Amino acid sequence: MRINTVLNDDLIKKINETAKEQNKSRSKFIREAAEHYILEYEKKKEEELRKKKLEGAVRIQDKLRKKSAKWNGVAEIRKWRETLR
Repeated sequence: MRINTVLNDDLIKKINETAKEQNKSRSKFIREAAEHYILEYEKKKEEELRKKKLEGAVRIQDKLRKKSAKWNGVAEIRKWRETLR
C-alpha cells in the first residue's frame, strides 16, 4: 500500500543521509523507523500496564495490612509449628 505524507525539508535531508549511510532506500528506512517506533510504543504501554497492576497489588496489600492490624503472621506460624511437635 502506498501513502503520501508531508515532511519538512530538514527531516527529508536527515532521512536521506541516514538511509544512504545504511545502504537503504528512503522507503525502507521510513518503514523500519515506523516499525521500530511502534515496537517501542507497545513496550512502553506494556510497562505502564505492568506498573499499574503492581501499584494495584500494593494498594491491596496495604488495605489487608490495615485490616489485619496487630495480627502477626510469623507469630501464628510459630504457634502452629509448636503445636505440631
